[in-house]
Amino acid sequence: MVDSLSITLLTVSEILAIGVPVAFLIFFHRKFNVSWKHVLVGAVIFIVFALVLEKLLHTYVLHMNPLTMEWTKNPYLYALYGGLAAGVFEEVGRFIGFRYILRKSHDWKDGISYGIGHGGFESLFIGGLAIGGMLINVFMINSGAMDQTIHATTGDTAVTLRNLKNYLINSPSIDFLLGGLERVFSFAFHLGASVLVLYAVRSKKIIFLFVAILTHAAIDFVAGLSGQLKFNVFLVEGFLCLVAVISVIFIIKSKRFVF
Repeated sequence: MVDSLSITLLTVSEILAIGVPVAFLIFFHRKFNVSWKHVLVGAVIFIVFALVLEKLLHTYVLHMNPLTMEWTKNPYLYALYGGLAAGVFEEVGRFIGFRYILRKSHDWKDGISYGIGHGGFESLFIGGLAIGGMLINVFMINSGAMDQTIHATTGDTAVTLRNLKNYLINSPSIDFLLGGLERVFSFAFHLGASVLVLYAVRSKKIIFLFVAILTHAAIDFVAGLSGQLKFNVFLVEGFLCLVAVISVIFIIKSKRFVF
């Protein structure tokens, strides 16, 4: 059985992953009367560049090319590759969005609204679906439906379900809250990165695009390496929290001093 505290924290995580981007969108729309077009463009760019193009590269590098498959067995090279891929695809996607699609929308609020679409869709897609799936599995465990499913299956599927059951039952309750907090931290970073890339386009200083790419790559490198080497989860989340705080400070300061 999964205890009630774990279920509560999982529910809180789901609320954070979905509720924070939605609440921020509503607040920002009412306060600045932003165009829904910018939010939609941000979401579409994320889908095309992160979920389609980047995934196609991952398929080739991680599953089809024997040379790169061997290289990425090294945890440092794997994390470096993952970080650079995410940084290049997502930040170049942002740049293209502002440079060619939102050519007449280069105000501070336009960067934020784009970031809401980009980071918000990621939070809903990655956090909302994953955490929601965990909640469904928790209720299946507590109702006995998981055991029935395990007994009705064989092979790798049964092993996967048993491992999932053991993970959900034996993991510390606090771990279930961290997924939602991580989505909030990531959302804040995406807002800041969107403002930074917009400034690169607005000022015609491409150096700021490279700053965004390298910053994104560095963050994902740490996150990827932590999964490979099993870093202390609180150190990793503390690092992501610091990134989020810096992003928020940059967002606030940029409105006054940059735009």
